[in-house]
Amino acid sequence: MSIELSTLDERAEAEEAMVEAMRILNKAIRRVHESGLTVEVEVLTVLTGCGQMPQVSVGAHDRQKGAI
Repeated sequence: MSIELSTLDERAEAEEAMVEAMRILNKAIRRVHESGLTVEVEVLTVLTGCGQMPQVSVGAHDRQKGAI
């Protein structure tokens, strides 16, 4: 029973960490966009021993000069 509870706690903490990370990422994207840059987001698929796992690649481009 304690193993199951530990797993549930770990999952809950992981979910909270992702929510916080997404809040920070979205705030950064808004700030970059407001500064005049174009935000580029790409979802990549990484193969792991446990199967496929999505990864996010984020970049910015100066609207007038290209990639930075």
